[in-house]
Parts: sequence; C-alpha cells; structure tokens
Amino acid sequence: MKKNKLEDFDLLDFEEKDAQDNFSFAEMFSVLRRNWKWFILSLVICLLAGYLYIRTTPKTYRSSATVLIKDDKQGSGVGDASVFQDIFQLGTSNVENEIGFFKSKRLMYEVAKQLRLDYSYKIKDGLKEREMFTSTPLRAVFPDALPEQSISLKAVITDERRVDISNIVSGSRELPEKRTITIGDTVSTPVGRMVLNTTSLFSPEYIGKPISIQKNNLDAVTNGYQSNVQVELAAKQSSLIKMTLEDESLNRANSVLNTLIEVYKADAIDDKNQVGVYTDKFIKERLEIIGAELSGIDERIEAYKKKNRLTDIGSVSSVFLETTSQLESMSLGVENQLNMAQYLKTHLQEHQSGELIPASIGIQDAGIQAQITEYNNALIKRNKLIENSSVTNPVVEDINVSLGAMRLSILKALDNVIAGLSIQVKNMQEKQSENIRKIESIPTQQRLVTSIERDQKIKQELYLFLLNKKEENELQVSITQSNCRIVDPANGSSLPVAPKKLQVMMISFLLGLVLPAGVLYAGSLFNTNVYTKKELKKGVNIPVLGEIPFEKEEHDKDIVVKEGDRGSVNEAFKIIQDNLEFLKGGKEGSGYVIQVTSSNPNSGKTFITLNLAISMAFTDAKVVVLDLDLRKGGLSRQLDLQGDKKGISAYLVGKVPEVEEIIHEGVAGQKIDFIPAGPLPPNPAELLRSGRLEALLNRLREKYDIILLDNPPYGLIVDAAICSKLSDQMIYVIRSGQYDKRMLPELQELYDSGKINNMGLLLNAVDDRNLGYGYYGYGYGYGYGYGSGSDYEKSKKRRLFRRR
Repeated sequence: MKKNKLEDFDLLDFEEKDAQDNFSFAEMFSVLRRNWKWFILSLVICLLAGYLYIRTTPKTYRSSATVLIKDDKQGSGVGDASVFQDIFQLGTSNVENEIGFFKSKRLMYEVAKQLRLDYSYKIKDGLKEREMFTSTPLRAVFPDALPEQSISLKAVITDERRVDISNIVSGSRELPEKRTITIGDTVSTPVGRMVLNTTSLFSPEYIGKPISIQKNNLDAVTNGYQSNVQVELAAKQSSLIKMTLEDESLNRANSVLNTLIEVYKADAIDDKNQVGVYTDKFIKERLEIIGAELSGIDERIEAYKKKNRLTDIGSVSSVFLETTSQLESMSLGVENQLNMAQYLKTHLQEHQSGELIPASIGIQDAGIQAQITEYNNALIKRNKLIENSSVTNPVVEDINVSLGAMRLSILKALDNVIAGLSIQVKNMQEKQSENIRKIESIPTQQRLVTSIERDQKIKQELYLFLLNKKEENELQVSITQSNCRIVDPANGSSLPVAPKKLQVMMISFLLGLVLPAGVLYAGSLFNTNVYTKKELKKGVNIPVLGEIPFEKEEHDKDIVVKEGDRGSVNEAFKIIQDNLEFLKGGKEGSGYVIQVTSSNPNSGKTFITLNLAISMAFTDAKVVVLDLDLRKGGLSRQLDLQGDKKGISAYLVGKVPEVEEIIHEGVAGQKIDFIPAGPLPPNPAELLRSGRLEALLNRLREKYDIILLDNPPYGLIVDAAICSKLSDQMIYVIRSGQYDKRMLPELQELYDSGKINNMGLLLNAVDDRNLGYGYYGYGYGYGYGYGSGSDYEKSKKRRLFRRR
C-alpha cells in the first residue's frame, strides 16, 4: 500500500523525477538567471583582464624560412685525392638527420654568440616594453662577465656624452645606486667592468627615456631559442625543410633563422672538409717523415763519400788509373836515377882517381852534377899541368889532394842521393799499390752508393707524389659546397601573430562564463549538504511534500503565512497541504494526527508546525497544535505560554483531569488552538509512554480535523519515536544546507523499516536561487498561478533584484 501511494505521489509531483535525470536547458538558464550578477561581474573582470593582457603583452611576430637539402654523394674527390677521402668518408646526407642538426643546441649556441642574443634592449612603449634588436641607441659590453652570468640595469641617456645607470642586478644581488658614466669609457661596477657605446641609430629623441639593458645567461637563451625554433618537413617525401620562429622582434627572428642557416652551411662544409683536413694532416705528416728520411739518406751519401773521398765513382776511377800511371812513370824515372847513381858509385869505387867521372847520366841532383863538373874540370887542369911539368909539381900535388877530397864528397853525395831515391821509389810503390787497391774496391763502393741512391730516388718520388696530392686536396677543400640551398630566406609579416586580440577577448568572454559556472559546479561537488528538492529526491525514495522558500524579509518572524496572500511562502504551505491530503489517502472520520520532527535542531520544525497549522486553518479546518517538546518547549516559548502550568506535562501526570483545561483557543490572533508543553518534566519519555497521551490524542480527534504534534528531533531522543506510533502522518523537516547527504541512506532505512506512518519530507529554508525558474509562479504545475495584485507584483520585483 505504501509503495502504491509513493508511486501515485510521484505522479502528483508533476513528473519531476524524469526531469531530474535529464539535462534541461531551462534549468541551466534558471541557474544563469539566478546568478546573473556573478556572471556579469566575472565577464567584466575577465574582459578587462583580457584587454589589459593585450595592452601589456609584447607583440610576437612570426618568421619562416625554407631550405632545400641536397642529398650529395660524397667521396668523389678531385683526381687521386679520393684515395684519401675514402679513408675518412662520413656518409651521405639524410633530411631527417639534417632536421636534427638544425635543432641542435651546438648550432643555436653559435647563432646566439654571433648575434649576441644574450643581450636585450627594451624601451617603454605605453603599458609594455618594446624590444629594440636592431634599433637600440646603446650597446653594452661587460668584459668580465661570464657566459652564464645574468646582469640587468636601467640606463637613461642624459646627453650625447653621458648616461645615468641605476638598478643594477646580478643574480640575487641588487644594487639600487645611481651613477653617471661617460659613453665609451670603461667603468668599474660591483658586477665588473662595463662599457656603454652609442650606435649609429642614436638620436636626440632617446635622451631622457629609460632603456632596460639585460645580459642574460647565454646557455639559457640558447635553450629558449632552441625550443622556440620549429623545424619540420615542408611536405612529405620532399627535401624541403621549413623553419619557423616567433619572437618579440621580427628583425631578430629573421636574423636568427638566416644566421642559423649560415651556421648550418658552414658546419656542413666543415663536416665535409673533415676528410680534406684529415687528408692534409696525413699528407703533411708523411711529407715530414719522408723529408726527414731523405735528409738522412743525403747525409749517409755525404758521409760515405767523405769517408771514401768520393765525388763521382767514374771520375774517381779514371783519376786513380791516371795517378797509378803517373806513379809508374815517375817510379821508373826515380828508379833510373837510382840505378845511375848506383852505377856511378860503383864506377867511382872501381876506377882510379885519375879518370874523369861520367856526367849527364840521368842523375837529376844538381849538387852532384856540379861536384862532378868541378871534379872533371880540376882533373883536366891537373893533367894539363902534368903534361907541362912533372907529377911532383906542388901545384899538381895540391890539385891531387883537392881531387881526392872532391871524390870522397861525390861518393858521399851519391850515397845520400841513393838513399833519397830509394825512399822515393818505396813511397811511389806504396802509393801505386794503394791506388791499385782503390781501383779494385770501386765496384763495391759503386754497389753501395747505387743502393743508397735507389732509396733516395724512391723517397724523392714519394715526396713529389705527396706534394702533388697535397695541392689536389687543397683544391678540393677550396671548392667544397654545402648541401643546403636557400629556397626562401627568413621573412615574416609585419602583423603580429600574438596576442590575437579577437581570440584573447573571446577566451576572456568564455572564461567570464566558465569561471562562475565552474565555481558553482565545484561548490555543488564539494558540498555534501542537501540544498534542493532535486538533490533530496535523488538521494532517497521518500515522498517530498514540498519546499519552503527562505524569505530574508520574513526570516525573523515566527508567523509568515497570511490569509489571502499570494506570496511564495503561502503558496508553498498550500502545496504541502495538498500533498498531505494526497498521502492521507481520502481517510475520513476522526481527526488526523500529523507529527512534525527533524534530524537536527534548528531545522525549523516548530516554524513549519505553526505556519502549517495557520495555513490549514485558512481552509476552515479545525486545527490544534501540541507542543510535545517536553524538554525545551520551544513553540510554547514563541507563543509566550512556556510558563503555563496547565499544559501537556500537567495533563500526563494527572494534575489536570480534563483536556479542555489545557487548550488555548485562537492563539497569536489566529484561527488555531494550542496546547503548550507545560512545566518541563524530568522524565518526558516516561510520560509520553503513558496511556494518557493516547487518550489525549483520541479526545482531540473528536474535537479537531487536524492535530499537529511539534516533536523534538528524531533519533537524538526517543520522544519523537514514541509519538510516531500514535501519529497518522510524519512530516520530516530538513533544512536546506544543513543536512548531510551521507545521512540520507539512514533516512531511507527508517522509511523502509515501516516504523513510521506515512512519512513525508519537507525541505525548509530553501534559497530562492535553488527553487527553479517559475517555481510558485507561471503555472509550474501545482495548479496555482500568481494573479495580478499589488502584493504579488511587489514580491516579484523584490525577488528579481535579489536573486544572483
């Protein structure tokens, strides 16, 4: 029976269950409408941020270049130089590999050094700084700075000769001191020496304008450009490579790409020339070795010839033969003289002194010839004297003495001549023998010299060959070309590619919508409390009687319903009455007991009980409200009846015998009756279990159509559970934003247990932003429609400006 009622109730609830499971554009629009102020504020902030981003972000330009990679086949050197290139061949070019070379850090590092990309010069241009790559009026040099060192400063040109510098920063060191330096002078600063020079672009318009100068880490700059340069194939299966770079300066982007191409070409040529370089090195080493060997051979020949006193083997042989012949002839002459001297001596010894001595017989000693001539003349003179006188002539005798002495002198001279000639003959014979030995040794010397000269000739030919190859290799190196051909040099449009104004503003607009929507959605994900009827119905399968909107204007009032009022709160209580009537199932007869409770204190159950009773009384139903919170008596306190001694507690303990004595009719100026809690007892649970509570309710059923029981929270204490057994209906109040969704399964378990009669949930204090578009108006399906009326119009206007 309970299940059928629940299904019927879901149908009465205007088929809302199906709408919960499907996305609704109307619901989305309702969320936007309820929070329109936040969306407008977010849009204004995001669009303003987008505008400021456009105004403050430096413009970025795109440059691109295209090159053709020629797949050259290396190793075809000029002439015989290819013999050496084959040794050091490096392989053919590959387009994919060349793309990797273009992206390499080594090439980009060389580009950064050549273009001094680690130096940056910026000047204020509105809200942003403009990069001056080729238009800077100043150039800074830090001779002592390391490549990895970062330095920044502000420079203001005061006149054509002086510059004010300040805010010098190096790493973590900041030096705010200001000083004036002369352009072109080397000055010492805390970060090292510095020189500022003007460029050809200097003009008076730059005087007084601050210029930001930065010297950045060269390695970091290289890494930045290496990652920013995009290198890719211009088309599949082609050898065209397209390079793209985006930079704040179009001129710098063009220069980087063009220089990168030139560095690549030079590197490619150097790579190809490595063969030539290695070949040249090899040839030079061989030339040095062979040159040294040739010098050694020349020295060996020189030493051998010096040792053997040789110049030319043929001429030496002729000289030796001629010398030997001359020695033989001279030896014969000397031997002849020796023989004649010996003959003459023998002749002198064998003949008497009275005979003449032979003259001109081949003895070439002039002294002997003179002595012989003198001896012969003296002898002739003696003989003539003897012919004219006698032998005893004193003159003859004196001549004889002289002749005898002269004869002895000639013999002695001949002995000397014979000894000298004998020595000459011996020496000549020795020389002659030596010449004969040399002549006999000439073939051996000729063989040794020929062997050495053969080695010399081989080395000379190899030396000349290497000299020839060296010239050929140098010619090959000088005509080597790169495998890269420029198709389109670096060029780019003067229109910036970033920031894209339209795109930035569109993104800002979308962010202005997405951010608040995201915040709302994230809030719904992270908030575990129940806020809406939709969340409540999604968590449990228990009838939901309705929602009571939270009205800020009425939040401090105990009674908010008014007879004849068409406001949202009145309409909400009317809907709850209709749903209660439906759950009642057409039950007729005695009064209907409705218990009002909750899980948490401050859920508003007392507020609901009182206003629901008043709303029911507007339908001419007889309604009585019982304050069964015997522990606090909150409703009695609100109605200023807490101190009344004639209350429920007094009736339950028997101090008041009749029910009529504890009933207060027409309380708070309304058409309802009220029974206060009375004095707070020490044992409320025991009093509630007594039979007098049931008797009280039975007596009230006879007098009233509706009996509303204001109970304490269910589950915290047993009071509400005791009363539920005597009730026909339970209204379980849940305050929006205070009930944890994780407790809903326990609530479902309580409902499924069957311990509660006709349990229905009521969501209280629902923010009107969570009620949904058209709730309690424009025929949401409850059968109610706001008519025209001043109260309704005023309420509608108030809500329009209050919702977010």
